[in-house]
Amino acid sequence: MKQIRKRITYANVMSSIAVFLVLGGATAIAAKKIGTKQLKANAVTTGKIKKNAVTTAKIKNNAVNGAKVNEATLGTVPSATTASNLAGQTPFFIRLGFGGTQTIASNGSVSLIAVCDQKEGLDRARILMATTQNGAVAEGDDSFDGEGGDFLNTTTLEEDRVFVSNTATSGVTDVESDIDFGFVIGPDGKMLTSNSEGIALGLNYGNAGCVIGGIVNAIG
Repeated sequence: MKQIRKRITYANVMSSIAVFLVLGGATAIAAKKIGTKQLKANAVTTGKIKKNAVTTAKIKNNAVNGAKVNEATLGTVPSATTASNLAGQTPFFIRLGFGGTQTIASNGSVSLIAVCDQKEGLDRARILMATTQNGAVAEGDDSFDGEGGDFLNTTTLEEDRVFVSNTATSGVTDVESDIDFGFVIGPDGKMLTSNSEGIALGLNYGNAGCVIGGIVNAIG
């Protein structure tokens, strides 16, 4: 016992105390919770965040708003009009006076044309099919199935190219619709077809003349 006491020096005691403080301090630091106050500004970078560590459940409600989203990370969001064009859709709503015509849509060699006219005491709102190449096929009020040379050609008469129509006594107000009606396909493989719950055909609705509206889809 005397020998042990003789070997204990001031330096031994101070060294032991230092080791104890270091170990005790490290334990205290490890046990202490690290909050935002302990983090240096910009200390946590993207590279230091583990993949998939930040989940939806860990993001506070309303924490990520439009101002915090880098526009470069987003693709171009198309407008409704652009989206429709990308899908090949052409919505239309046309008012025509009697004697008026307007092309609704064209795709390659085929077209659909709105026509408002009067004939023999009748008012007529019609959509006509047209082609710039002989040999088109079509399904509408008038149909062309190609059988036996039954094609829609460039010389086919207007009265034989009716896609949809509404006819009423002159001056009478009348609005009708045809549901998902018809198509026209050109020999170049281009197609137009109605693509809605109905094509509206109105006569003398609001004003004298025709109202024609709906959606046409271009394919091919």
